[in-house]
Amino acid sequence: MQKKLFSVPALLLTAVLVVGCNTSDKTEDSDAQKNEPSNTSTEQQQPSSKDNTVDGAQETPTSNETNKGNTDTETKKEQEVKYVQKGVDKTEKATESKSADQDYKVQQLPGFTLSQEEPGKDMLVSNDNAEVFMRIETIDASQSSYDQVKTSMQDYMNAVGDTSSLSSEELAAFKDVKNIEGFVVHFVEDKEKVIGVVFEKDGLITKLTIHDNDELDLTDAMLKMAATISKK
Repeated sequence: MQKKLFSVPALLLTAVLVVGCNTSDKTEDSDAQKNEPSNTSTEQQQPSSKDNTVDGAQETPTSNETNKGNTDTETKKEQEVKYVQKGVDKTEKATESKSADQDYKVQQLPGFTLSQEEPGKDMLVSNDNAEVFMRIETIDASQSSYDQVKTSMQDYMNAVGDTSSLSSEELAAFKDVKNIEGFVVHFVEDKEKVIGVVFEKDGLITKLTIHDNDELDLTDAMLKMAATISKK
């Protein structure tokens, strides 16, 4: 009986020692497993950091180019426009406006509103008098010819009244144009005039019809704005 009692504690002690050893082994294995992924993760992150550095170096020029492009765009949005009104020299800042329907943009002076009259025709109207305006029509040069558009404008102006040509000085603001010609009809008694201009630039043929009067005398201002018309 004593031998049996002695052997049971011995077996229990042995079991505890075995369990303890197994637990210790498992703990060490578990710790090793925890440490191994950590080391692996660290090793994997190092090349990733290098990759990010390279990518960052490659993207920097692009970012600079983008910022430069944005700066250029902002610079082009405003432009000083000089014109003569009633014999007085004036200088104002014009803001770039884009046609909602046509493929052009223009520097617009304060005191005017650009809106669509109908498809293919815009109106740049004086805020002081709706009867003073410039109608703008643009046609892609591949869809028509300058001579055809000019003939159409001449026919219209001849129907309005006695037509005379605008001088080269009056059209001097139009730079880098391929072709240009202008016409005017004066209504002396009414102190009004109608001007028609056709010019070709940037692959666009543009027709302008200006209605003005002596009271406002905004012809030069409208021609100076028209001279800034370019393709979007």
